[in-house]
Amino acid sequence: MTVDYDSIPEEELQAMKDCFALFDTNKDGMIDAEELQAGFEEFGQKRRRSSIIRMIDQADKDDNQKVDFEEFVLLMKEAEMDGTVERAMATTKSPEEVDAEQAEKELRKRLNRPNLTRDDINASIYGNLSGVRVSETPELISSKIRMFDEEISQIKEGKKKAFLIAMEKNPDKIDDKHKLMFLRAELFNSKKAAARCCRHWDFLLDIFGPEKAFLPMTQKGALRDDLETLKVPFYNDTGVKDAYGQHMMFIDFRSNDTTKYDYRAICRCVMYVLWNRLEGDEEVQMNGMVVQVFSPQSPRTWNAKISRNVLLYLRYGAPVRLASIHGLHPTRLFKTMFRLARIMAGELGSRIKIFGGSTEEVFAKLKAAGIDKDKVAEKAGGTLVLDREKYLRERLAVEEEEEKKL
Repeated sequence: MTVDYDSIPEEELQAMKDCFALFDTNKDGMIDAEELQAGFEEFGQKRRRSSIIRMIDQADKDDNQKVDFEEFVLLMKEAEMDGTVERAMATTKSPEEVDAEQAEKELRKRLNRPNLTRDDINASIYGNLSGVRVSETPELISSKIRMFDEEISQIKEGKKKAFLIAMEKNPDKIDDKHKLMFLRAELFNSKKAAARCCRHWDFLLDIFGPEKAFLPMTQKGALRDDLETLKVPFYNDTGVKDAYGQHMMFIDFRSNDTTKYDYRAICRCVMYVLWNRLEGDEEVQMNGMVVQVFSPQSPRTWNAKISRNVLLYLRYGAPVRLASIHGLHPTRLFKTMFRLARIMAGELGSRIKIFGGSTEEVFAKLKAAGIDKDKVAEKAGGTLVLDREKYLRERLAVEEEEEKKL
């Protein structure tokens, strides 16, 4: 199979060349196993060498154990075809109304993947993780919290250092409510929840440092030195939910030159916004979350370290289920990168959705996915007004009231 370059718009072809160049670090016109593995690590993916070799074999048409540009283009086109199942295939809001036969036909390729979870299937067909929930009872919660504690005790000390420091410095913080958040994120799998909780504290220690990682997640606490960065409207809590009750967050790369900021400072602000929503909204804990990404206009304003660390935290540390990632109005380069992310994101790949085309086309697709224009930020073409200063004032008022109660 060869590439019909005449059928690819010039701008899209250039975007693929730019994306290929990001991986071809030695500039020899080929991507080998070492370069591909390094690329996976940049996306926060850990892959065995055997997995990397198999992926190269799949793309490698001339059996030289490397991927040239033509093979890379074919891989991108395959990723584009594999991502055509929209977040809600039918223009319906309940799983019962979806055409199951058509859904199975569209997803047959994915269903053969051994690492595809029930969450992934549900999110791919309906974009609806709220349909995958555990019926909670006081007895279940109590039992699972005990099992959570048992699992924590079984984790080697070297893998729970930050958690142990948190227990020592602020034991009241790691209460049953804290544990329940992680249990919900892992559908009450106590072992996975305990591991996620430990990774959460690892992330906090890494991003905040030992002086602030265990302080309250408030503007006067852990964020006291980041107040100016906190004003940057990069990671935004929209305050609204989609048709499935899943909370929506908005990441604005396009309006913010994130290369001007320390990636750790931005990540601290992301964790602040996310954590305050999770602690105060049990529906998010139970139903999951959708993240809409307004991609950069140019790679020159894109801080890849921010993307990598935010994705790592959401996937492995945050006490929340990620229902879907939406790429809104992506440029050619970032549309290509979203396709690549589908390949590199492992089981999360089926949840990465690209909403491109004209404004009318984008919002028609979003509406079919259960998201009306009033739930999309103005900057991305919607009517939802996001006022960062107001958000921070309101959060500060809440934090000060909580402080008075202590």
